[in-house]
Amino acid sequence: MLSASYWDVWGPKTWWAYLKEIIKGKKLRKSEGDIFQRGGDVLIGPGGTVHLHHIGSGPADRPTVVTLLNKIDSV
Repeated sequence: MLSASYWDVWGPKTWWAYLKEIIKGKKLRKSEGDIFQRGGDVLIGPGGTVHLHHIGSGPADRPTVVTLLNKIDSV
């Protein structure tokens, strides 16, 4: 899903996501993969139809759980 820019990976959204995890008491782990590989989410229905295709702009960019559940309910 393409490569992310340095700013996408280490910008304020990423630091905010890390801070929230630290506040929750979670320990941060060193990445073992390509940190510049842009993540994404794909939701495929039982018949093979793509119902959601989201290409993230950085590590913290994901659809909300509510968005995913609404898509699943509409399939």
